[in-house]
Amino acid sequence: MDTESLRARWETLESEQLKELAELGLHTLAKHPLGHHLIDFALGGERVESTRLHTQVGGMSLENPVLVGAGWDKKGWAVDGLYALGFAGTEVGSVLVHPQGGNPRPRLWYSRGAALNRMGFNSQGMEAVARHLDAEERPGILGVSIGKNRLTPDNQAPWAHAAVADRLYDYAHYFVINVSSPNTPGLRNLLNPGPLTDIVVAVKDVLDSKGQKPLFVKTTVDLALEDLDDVIKVCVGHGVTGIIDSNTTIDDELKSRYGWEGLAGGLSGDVGEFRRRANERMRDLTRMTRGTGLQRIGVGAINNAASAIERLRAGAQAVQVVTGIRQSKGRVAREINQGILDYLDRHGLDNVEDLAGLA
Repeated sequence: MDTESLRARWETLESEQLKELAELGLHTLAKHPLGHHLIDFALGGERVESTRLHTQVGGMSLENPVLVGAGWDKKGWAVDGLYALGFAGTEVGSVLVHPQGGNPRPRLWYSRGAALNRMGFNSQGMEAVARHLDAEERPGILGVSIGKNRLTPDNQAPWAHAAVADRLYDYAHYFVINVSSPNTPGLRNLLNPGPLTDIVVAVKDVLDSKGQKPLFVKTTVDLALEDLDDVIKVCVGHGVTGIIDSNTTIDDELKSRYGWEGLAGGLSGDVGEFRRRANERMRDLTRMTRGTGLQRIGVGAINNAASAIERLRAGAQAVQVVTGIRQSKGRVAREINQGILDYLDRHGLDNVEDLAGLA
């Protein structure tokens, strides 16, 4: 086997397969009382509980402001285990109508707390996700990120997103339209006002017919401010609950700092400049959505209490973590929530909701 093939095999094992083993471990441990004790031991204690961490986002009551972002549990089979790690809940997905293998491996790299992924919406499909969720107790909040299959033409994107929302309606507390992933060619074009409106209307029709549930749109720091303004207008005009920002960035200069220049895929994780841009984008969102009622969830480069508090102070009402789960070896939710409580004590604040938008 040549050197390049060995390197590719190692990268795949060290990244994607390692993550799959972590998913399997959480899925298995959460099924047994002893497993929960082992999780608590590994974390250094039980999940952090306090009414001072309770918050409301889009009409949903969260035990704490820290959620697992989309992309970590795409199958919907580790939500119980992730809850045991101290998160308020998990956003599953992105989930597609039909099973899809995604892009060829290797497609996930990890270095110094940063990750480059070009997974390409690998999904077992909505029927398999429903079966997995049936087998979970599903404590906490469950979100479902919805997308479309690569071979589904753009003019059928509204139907595809609506079909997933319809199938998984009974499982989800909220839904997220994800057309901001960089790993499916042309997908981000659906963030343009016309296509996005059609998708929002189709999904809203399903949710309204069954009983309203919160609907979010996921955006990216790669989107120009004037284009973000167009997205906000669509959301306000068609009753979307809020915006989740930011999806991964395709900035090649940032990738080059990890030796990933010229590689396709989105960069995330412990990247200082990406964090700075995501915080600035959250401040922009807070300013641009003032008076609209749109809710804000922050994601991207959140890996500890300090980065979570930064995003909350920038205007986020809750935060999501993905890459930081690996960097912290699963301890990130516990560390963030304890760090928030310590911050509230130091600054004489009553509740985590007092942090939102302080900056």
